[in-house]
Amino acid sequence: MKSFLLKYKYHFIVIFVGLCCIEVLNFLLQLNKQTLVYPDCSNYLESAQNLYFKFSGHYYRPILMAFITGIPYLFGSSDAGIFQWSFVVNVFCWLGTSVILFEILKNSIKEKVAFWFAILPFFILGNIILNYHLLTENIFVFFIMFAFYLLFQYYKTSKFWYLSLSLSLLLSSMLIKPGAKFFGIIILLFFAKEILKNYKQKSMIFLYGSLLMITIQVVGMKVQFGDFTISYIDGVTYHNYICSKAECFKSGTEYDQINNSRAENLFSLDFTDQKKVAFEDLKHQVQTNFQNLVKAYFSDVIENSKTGNACIEDLKNYENKTDFPFWKKLIFNFSKWQNRIFTLLAILLSTLFLYTNFRKERKFFFVALFITYIIVLSGISCGQGDRFHLVTFPFVILLLAKFLSETKRFKPFFEPLQK
Repeated sequence: MKSFLLKYKYHFIVIFVGLCCIEVLNFLLQLNKQTLVYPDCSNYLESAQNLYFKFSGHYYRPILMAFITGIPYLFGSSDAGIFQWSFVVNVFCWLGTSVILFEILKNSIKEKVAFWFAILPFFILGNIILNYHLLTENIFVFFIMFAFYLLFQYYKTSKFWYLSLSLSLLLSSMLIKPGAKFFGIIILLFFAKEILKNYKQKSMIFLYGSLLMITIQVVGMKVQFGDFTISYIDGVTYHNYICSKAECFKSGTEYDQINNSRAENLFSLDFTDQKKVAFEDLKHQVQTNFQNLVKAYFSDVIENSKTGNACIEDLKNYENKTDFPFWKKLIFNFSKWQNRIFTLLAILLSTLFLYTNFRKERKFFFVALFITYIIVLSGISCGQGDRFHLVTFPFVILLLAKFLSETKRFKPFFEPLQK
């Protein structure tokens, strides 16, 4: 037992630090007292209800997230129990992300230094807040971080099962967050040669399993709603955000996410027509309003890069503490500057690693590609605070550790174990 504790002491300390961080923020902001349920959270609850009670899909939320969310229904849980379960899953994934980050880092830098970098994500306040909401972000980050850990192991050992499981997680992540589909496809195509070479291997079951889930999702959407698609959320998103903002720029009016007549018109249609109308609108904007569409895109990226955590603004002082407004304002401002600093680091580091690591250490190239993909994709939407860019920050920390470990001034401090 003693040897086990010594072997995994840093893992336990990482988890302990994370639990302390979440408890401190909960104490200051009364997070466990809040009752507000956002529309997105209601959607995820509805998708779980559809899956477990009606054996059907959801128009916006794919089946893997619905499956994870609704597990308590198997044991007779109420809807309230789903929200409690969501908190447990979010915290597990949030803690697990840092543990996996530590595992990745300790293979290339000193364990003590890897530990300090592994606990940095716990101080990203927005991710702590999201633990208390039925949302995908922390689950999605866990999936991607685990996938990269397995990819790193594949490059280290050349064992195909690591690659198969890594690609399986990357593909499965689109059934949690549909926006990840293009990244999953890009990575799958990149490793197409290795997949074809090993398609008879037993470990291909991981990849075949994820492809089967995606097939079930797409075919199910066709049968239930009329289109072969992962989700209808993509069309709704670019129609109601970037395209609507582009129209506002054209007409000289102020964009309002809440009072958006274009969104109301779109939601009055059935889902197949929503998809068609959204696509035709995007095509029309590209052809006739391209300049304002580009302006709207960069406006969205800038907004997503500089705003604080939107959930903090909605917090209520249920315990009537006199210092609550102070902490609420301070933590919101802190989250705002965290978003700005980490997004700037994300852009600089991902650009550097994309340029230098395609041939040198390709595994870090893929991490940089993921960060770039998320930031580029964030331009289609707005009004969500730091929620879009938060998912990149643990990966930014990974690249930052790698960058500093190779910098002449810091290299002795990191003491790389292997090149």
